[in-house]
Amino acid sequence: MERSELLARLGFAPPEACRVRVIIDTDAKNEGDDDFAILHHLLTPQFDVRGICATHFEVKTTQRGLPPHSMERSYQEVCRLLNAAHIDDVPVFHGCTAPLASPEDAPDCEAVEFLIQEALRDDPAPLYIAAQGAMTNIAAALNRAPEIASRMTVLWNGGGPYPAGRPEFNVQQDPIACRVLLDSAVTVWQIPQDVYAGFEVSLAELALRVRPCGEVGAYLFQQLMDEYPSEYDPRFPLRTGGNWTLGDNTTAAVLLENGFRGHWTLRPAPVLLPSLTYAEASDRKTIRVYHDLDVRFALEDFYSKLALCYLR
Repeated sequence: MERSELLARLGFAPPEACRVRVIIDTDAKNEGDDDFAILHHLLTPQFDVRGICATHFEVKTTQRGLPPHSMERSYQEVCRLLNAAHIDDVPVFHGCTAPLASPEDAPDCEAVEFLIQEALRDDPAPLYIAAQGAMTNIAAALNRAPEIASRMTVLWNGGGPYPAGRPEFNVQQDPIACRVLLDSAVTVWQIPQDVYAGFEVSLAELALRVRPCGEVGAYLFQQLMDEYPSEYDPRFPLRTGGNWTLGDNTTAAVLLENGFRGHWTLRPAPVLLPSLTYAEASDRKTIRVYHDLDVRFALEDFYSKLALCYLR
């Protein structure tokens, strides 16, 4: 069905003036939580989701000896999710297949072409890029068409906590692309690791609130459970055996919270060192860095929309 038909089940519609354009850039098959964030965006009526771009996680596949072609696997995962969600009018684009080779690298692909095209399209609604994985597609688009920097905002779910930073997963997948982002003129809203890690849920919570919500709810829950054995590592403190982090839902949360919450500060963009930690430099552009988000508000919004649209 068309997305608008699904959204009609919510029983409310925000004013047209609230509309913002969103492009989701996702490594959907990296682990189990991207799908939750993708659907959160799709179930939010003021988000005009223009398309979904698949990105790679090739560094992880190499390090862990996993099957290659991670971008294609992410692409196919997005298609499976849309099928389970019964949404057939949101386009999906193939992204770059590997990290940038240099700061000037500008590989071409469907996702890069789409990002440029949408940024240059004449539309008064602001454009936000929900970056939920490697920064490769976005950096390649900025390198190919620097003029798009003034026409969009990148919601960067990644980077280590401030002030020092640390090697964080999304940065590790393409550090060069992250440097391109931070060195460019594009507006950046960063959600660092210590903030997105706060979007913690229990498996029991997901079984109760997500799994009963139709075919897509069952799909979301089961694909996460299928991922859990390979993603659990007792040496890695993010998972305890009965929890998960819906960290990518932050890219919806930053657009849903009101502007008086005071959950962010402005600071100079950090210099990303070879160690993937931060160095400060006062002459850098200013970026928005979140130090908190309302997890209850964001996740209850997702659960409520999921139930309204799919619980029958």
